[in-house]
Amino acid sequence: MSKDGGAIWFRSIVVTILLATLVACTDYDHDVPDTAPNLRGFERHFGFEAPPDVTDVYYFADEMGVDVLYQLGFEAGPETVTRIVKELDLTQSTSASDGPSPDLAYEFPWWDEQDVQRATRYWKSNAGHDYWWALWYRAPTQRVYYLEYSL
Repeated sequence: MSKDGGAIWFRSIVVTILLATLVACTDYDHDVPDTAPNLRGFERHFGFEAPPDVTDVYYFADEMGVDVLYQLGFEAGPETVTRIVKELDLTQSTSASDGPSPDLAYEFPWWDEQDVQRATRYWKSNAGHDYWWALWYRAPTQRVYYLEYSL
């Protein structure tokens, strides 16, 4: 293979890998609620379709690089929150320092950091403590904030 042929072959491989990576990323609409990709994100992370009480669903996925982060915000009644907690086998935090922090969350208009701080937190991690699930629920506003991420 000639020197030019090798360079062209190498560039083709790099472009193919980059395109495959971009195509493989999760679809979402972080700035528009209740779109089909956002509702698929809900189902993907919680294992069931969004019931009628779930509204205002926002979804964001950061899958670039080694670590992943998924973030959802939505409104739901206590029955749906209980179902999510059971489906994911989450545990309620017993203190402010118990469980993961919401500090890794991206800033969006639908992610109210002050509301998150006042919310009840449910969480778990895997055995290696390098993958985390966290859900915050504010009963007065029926607002749910969810993070799932790897470190």
